[in-house]
Amino acid sequence: MARRDRQQTRRAGRPPAGAHPGEKVKDYPQVSLRIPPTLKSQLYALSILQSKPQWRVLIDALECLMSALPESDMRKVRQIAKAVGR
Repeated sequence: MARRDRQQTRRAGRPPAGAHPGEKVKDYPQVSLRIPPTLKSQLYALSILQSKPQWRVLIDALECLMSALPESDMRKVRQIAKAVGR
């Protein structure tokens, strides 16, 4: 009986996989970049190695870069990001 109840409460399909709980990747704005083939290959390889989608590898890389910035530069980045809408 417990098994049937559990099956009825599950939603069909994949759970949302956004950067934050409940967010859907399909709702994110898209970005198109031109990058050298070697960088594209590295992104692909990192994605496979870490079992993460490429967009998440890029987010992790940006967060790492941001954490290495001096506080004054971090504030500037936040100001600019806020001014452009996100």
